[in-house]
Amino acid sequence: MRLLLVEDDGDVAETLTAYLERQGFVVDRADTLAMAQDALLDNAFDLVLLDRMLPDGDGVSLIGFAEAQRRPQRFLLLSALAGIDDKVTGLELGARDYIAKPFEPRELVARIRVALRDRIDAVREIKRFGPILHDVESGGFFVNDAPMSLRRSEALVLAALMAREGAIVRRETLESRVYGYDKFVNGNSLESIISRLRKALATKTDAVKVSSIRGVGYQLVQSD
Repeated sequence: MRLLLVEDDGDVAETLTAYLERQGFVVDRADTLAMAQDALLDNAFDLVLLDRMLPDGDGVSLIGFAEAQRRPQRFLLLSALAGIDDKVTGLELGARDYIAKPFEPRELVARIRVALRDRIDAVREIKRFGPILHDVESGGFFVNDAPMSLRRSEALVLAALMAREGAIVRRETLESRVYGYDKFVNGNSLESIISRLRKALATKTDAVKVSSIRGVGYQLVQSD
């Protein structure tokens, strides 16, 4: 597998290149956006590791450049810009993943291998509500950049609530999402799931809560 590493810090680039080559990758390097653009036009890569803060601009613009030149590419962003807005921007623009610096090289290799499983022209769907981010394809949830572990039933409910972006979701819809359309559901089952979900959210953030609409359903709300 051939990778393009776009990184202007020479020490970081040299160390990372050596590590990746020991893992069996072929690594080309570019220090600037201009060099990276030339590399994409002249070569075929399996994935681009892309720093954001480059001498001649924001590395994320390389994603748009590749699209404009009809050179579809897998991008994995590596950046010290670790805020939720930075991550969402990168993912929404087409990056497959976003790893905040500093990072563990073994984790980077694992994420590279996951990204390589996708078709090179695949588009990820990302949902966001307040500090919560949902990668629809992988099913993963993140709160303020930190992964949030949920049981399957809680994840299905949260995904359904986030899909409606704060609108009320009827309890019947949530029950069918968890149990299927043709199953008898005990009246307290959904309430138990909602209770566990609320506790899970409370351990990560106080900015988003699950609100009950009596006799109707539930919705996500942002706290003042």
